[in-house]
Amino acid sequence: MTTIVINPKSAEELDFLTKLFQKLNIEARLVNEPTPNEETLSAMLDVAKRKGKQVKDSNELFEQLSI
Repeated sequence: MTTIVINPKSAEELDFLTKLFQKLNIEARLVNEPTPNEETLSAMLDVAKRKGKQVKDSNELFEQLSI
């Protein structure tokens, strides 16, 4: 299972990503918490240990998903 952790920079980006995931039939759980939960922390540590990929924005995420 792949976990994607996203921190949208704006409401427009959040809306775009929500619609994108729906069209791609990707299950997405959006978390809006002041501090990351255990699953999010684990995914962030994976990226820090080079077990995952970090992208800067939704455009870069889309490029990564389309490859």
